[in-house]
Formats: sequence, structure tokens, C-alpha cells
Amino acid sequence: MDTAIMSLDRQELYSFCDLLPEPIIARPVVTASRGRGLTLALEYQGQRVTLTEGGKPCKFGSVDAVLFELDGAPNVDTARLVIEAANYWQH
Repeated sequence: MDTAIMSLDRQELYSFCDLLPEPIIARPVVTASRGRGLTLALEYQGQRVTLTEGGKPCKFGSVDAVLFELDGAPNVDTARLVIEAANYWQH
């Protein structure tokens, strides 16, 4: 299954999550890039929404920072958080 990729400005995170139609619960996906930090996306129903700021992917220094960003976001299941590290070893 192909995943459609979209971007979402950081300021719109909570309202976007709040508008997901029930019973959709987004799964957070953190991608680790060596020397570039972590980025965050939300996946739901074949969609991947990448969190951006100023048109560029938001960078986080730790998983704790990602979880803090998502704290209180409606319709997001942080217990299902996925960490993608395959690109971490590539330069």
C-alpha cells in the first residue's frame, strides 16, 4: 500500500488532530537521522503527515521532546509510537 505524504505546520497540530473523523486515531512516527535529529509524522489510513515549521521538517532532540509536543493532542495514540531508524546509519 502506498502512503500519501503531506505536511502540516506545527501550529496546526492540535486542530488537525482534533478534526480527524472518529474512530481514526493517528500513530506517531519518529524518524531518526544521524546528525540531524528526529522528525515527527502522523500516520492514519494510508496517509503520512509530516510536522513542519517554516516549510521545513520540525527537528527534535529526543523522543521525550516529541512526546512533549504530542502531549494532549487529541486522536493520537502515543503508546503506538514507531521509531524509524533505518536512515540513521546512512550519511
